[in-house]
Amino acid sequence: MKQVCLLCGRISAGGDLFCQETYCPGEMSRTILSAGDWFGDIEIVKPIIVLRSAVLYEATHQKTRIYLKVAHPGAENKERLKREAEFLQALQLRKLHQQTLPQLLPAYANTTVAVDAYGKTMLGGHLLYFYLFEHFEGEPLRDVLRRNPQLWVSHVGWLMISLAATVNYLHMQGRYHFGLSPDSLLVRFDEKPNVPRILLFDLGVVTDKAHLKQDWYAFAVPPAYTAPELIDTEPGQLVADYRTDVYGLGMVLYELLVGQPAVSFRLRGDSEVLHAVTRGQRVPMNRIEDVRTTAQIASQATGLEPAERQKTAYEFAQQLRALFGDVPPPKRSPWPSLNTLFIAVVVLLIVIFLIVLALSLSSVG
Repeated sequence: MKQVCLLCGRISAGGDLFCQETYCPGEMSRTILSAGDWFGDIEIVKPIIVLRSAVLYEATHQKTRIYLKVAHPGAENKERLKREAEFLQALQLRKLHQQTLPQLLPAYANTTVAVDAYGKTMLGGHLLYFYLFEHFEGEPLRDVLRRNPQLWVSHVGWLMISLAATVNYLHMQGRYHFGLSPDSLLVRFDEKPNVPRILLFDLGVVTDKAHLKQDWYAFAVPPAYTAPELIDTEPGQLVADYRTDVYGLGMVLYELLVGQPAVSFRLRGDSEVLHAVTRGQRVPMNRIEDVRTTAQIASQATGLEPAERQKTAYEFAQQLRALFGDVPPPKRSPWPSLNTLFIAVVVLLIVIFLIVLALSLSSVG
């Protein structure tokens, strides 16, 4: 039976391998679950995307639609997922949750996020680490671009403003991503108004300056989106710099403008792709005539040297806001919320009770 790799598109003649290419991150996971499979008490609806360090699934848990993120086998992948879950846990406990970040759910039934931010279970001879988060109506940006490689330029601007604001929020919390790509986020397009909404479900290395050298590992980042200063750099020589994430933002914007990855990576080995990154071998920027300023923002952000780029994700976002304005807010529903309806019903019942009581007292009198 032929088997097609969901990630790199290669076809394997037999079903013994997820992919015939050993460098493909899909091959790093020995067990990719399918619709109807069970992961403990969680039923898989479908795999959403295979990342280099984890797999994202749509699933159901206690009859509720959720997302399940499972780390690939390996200590580095496990620790990265734990850091991500614990970071989201800390935000929620401090009531600092952001709409563009996952809303963590308890890993097990009859527990809480404060107690169990992540879980672990045995599957196929591997002890796998996972966490759950609330469902988001959307799909990976990578899938969106397969159908429509060049989005409407206003959608590009608003999407990137939202992404840059989210990255800036991570920086404000003292965390670095270092692995941004179209695989990192889910996107949906609201009908009214016609605006993209994002969820950054993969937080990259998600570590702070003090622990960057021990937490960084290169394989977790797709080679085509790895900043040049991270390539062939020993962990002890890594520099925590916001401009590394600006590079990631620039590479995503570059791809949205030209309609294909800035550095071609399909059917190429990691070393070949990394060589192209360090040499600046990119698809030519062909949007100079129609969206010149936006193209210039992307080109600046993807400078090979950090000093060439915008200093922060905030500066990057502000440059785009000057062109596209703020991201339009979601349209408010004409119907009151459930909480408002509940309060109204309670008030109404109290009023009815008081009226009945008054009538009863008057009749007695």
